[in-house]
Amino acid sequence: MEQIEISSTICMIKSSPVLEKIVFLLSVQQTSSNFFDSKDYSNLNLDHLETLEMKMFSNLPLEMAFVKLIMAQSPVLKKVRIELSDNVSVDEELKMLKDMLLLPFHEHHLL
Repeated sequence: MEQIEISSTICMIKSSPVLEKIVFLLSVQQTSSNFFDSKDYSNLNLDHLETLEMKMFSNLPLEMAFVKLIMAQSPVLKKVRIELSDNVSVDEELKMLKDMLLLPFHEHHLL
């Protein structure tokens, strides 16, 4: 998932204001172009999103910033499920979980 793919995805999400569930199958490769500024999307409105699923999550900075944006803009989010890619180590998984649990978001349920 590159910057252009994120922009396109967010455009589609904006076109679906009553979206209740999103499932992403990620394919991100670490490159120097993986820059994502969530401030550019602060007007994203996900007032109806209740379920977020991410598959093949590699815990790259671009992916984490995208997840944080979706979670921050989803006030009624009830369920978050993140399936990790096989290349994520146990140490990375624990760090990611700690980072996500410390985020000042609404009451989310991480599975």
